[in-house]
Amino acid sequence: MTTSRLALAAASATALALATAHHPAQASPPLAEPMAHADQSGMATPGIFRFPGHMASVWSQEAAGRIGQDAPVTLPLMIHERDAFFEDGIYVWDAWPVRTPDGAIAEIDGWVIKVGLSAEWQEVEDTGHEFFTLSTWRYWYTRDGEWRPGGIVFTREEGLGSRQWAGSTFYDPDTRQITFYYTAVGRPDAPSLEEDMPDRRISIHNEAAGRPLVEQRLASVTAAVSASEDGIAFSDFGEHRIIGEADGFWYDTIETYLASDAVYGFRDPEFMLDPMTGREHILFTANGAGVPGPYNGVVGLMTRTDDGQWRLDPPIIVSIGVNSQLERPHVIYRDGEAYLFFSTHDFTFGPDVQGPRGLYGFHSPSGRLTGRWVPLNEHGLVAANPREAEGQTYSYLVLPDGHVMSYLNETWGFALDPAYEEREFYGGPGPLFRLGFDGAIVTVTESDNAR
Repeated sequence: MTTSRLALAAASATALALATAHHPAQASPPLAEPMAHADQSGMATPGIFRFPGHMASVWSQEAAGRIGQDAPVTLPLMIHERDAFFEDGIYVWDAWPVRTPDGAIAEIDGWVIKVGLSAEWQEVEDTGHEFFTLSTWRYWYTRDGEWRPGGIVFTREEGLGSRQWAGSTFYDPDTRQITFYYTAVGRPDAPSLEEDMPDRRISIHNEAAGRPLVEQRLASVTAAVSASEDGIAFSDFGEHRIIGEADGFWYDTIETYLASDAVYGFRDPEFMLDPMTGREHILFTANGAGVPGPYNGVVGLMTRTDDGQWRLDPPIIVSIGVNSQLERPHVIYRDGEAYLFFSTHDFTFGPDVQGPRGLYGFHSPSGRLTGRWVPLNEHGLVAANPREAEGQTYSYLVLPDGHVMSYLNETWGFALDPAYEEREFYGGPGPLFRLGFDGAIVTVTESDNAR
């Protein structure tokens, strides 16, 4: 790796001096005080000497053009279990653990829970829809490492939209309530997939052609959770409600988005509690309305206000001419520094940039969510599939200790086995791998292996 430690150190020093200013009409509480060594002049600019506006960090073509897939950022080849699936008859892809507000995996009377997107093999075969069009939220739980199916969290009809895509799930140990943040896809009140087809023509070159509506909004619902010797159950669901919509100014609406190989995005709500400010936020993937598309993927931000509502804020990272979707963004904190990660495909890069399908990320040395972010490893790539199996995993989630979740697509000999010829892909969680952190250098250091 050709990373310059001096360049990274200089970038870190610069980042300490930058922070985002907020418009008075949408003022946020003041950020935490800068670190003591951030300025050595002995003088300070008065807090009232400010001008309205916003700043976002940029994933530039120059930075992305330095992407290099050497050994430290390449995953090993992953081999699925012989004749074994995570749950027989069920595809599983984007998934995440139930966590507490500080980001830790929640343990509820000794149980840990995984929530994920799923579809039934038989329904895919019967309807002819792609698996992701038939997305349903399911959950699984374990005390001993053997995962037990909990069933459907809520049906496609119970949730908002004609189906629901990825999000996050958080448990409050004080109230013993659980909140599901999800992407409502299609019309919020759509009664079924069949009744959610577009009422206008879509170009055959648009990835959304032939599907039910792919308009997206951010939604949530809260429920009670109970634990027993038999497992975990959810009950007493509250009202499903929309908590975020694209505004057409900071974030493209489906009407303003330009068609591309990637579906329009306003999705993947990831709840987080900022340890520096105590504020609750939601990160999400979207397309930037203020940047010519379609290669205008951004990491969006919402903030919970004092009255409990969610306020739409400007994006914190903007991909200008680089990539059309920065999926499932999330942040972890280590030693006072913040790391932002997202997933992206090889085919969503713009024509002037090339990158593999994998996990990408940015670094905030100051730990400020709205401060300056610089690409990890100087270009952004953190973990890529091996060239011998470029599509083996996707949809990565970095946990606080550096372990990383993903799901398996087609792996070892999958396409050659007659037993799988009717299946679209493997569709199950991949073995965990782990990242090593050294400031703005983050690489693959180890992988869990069951043998």
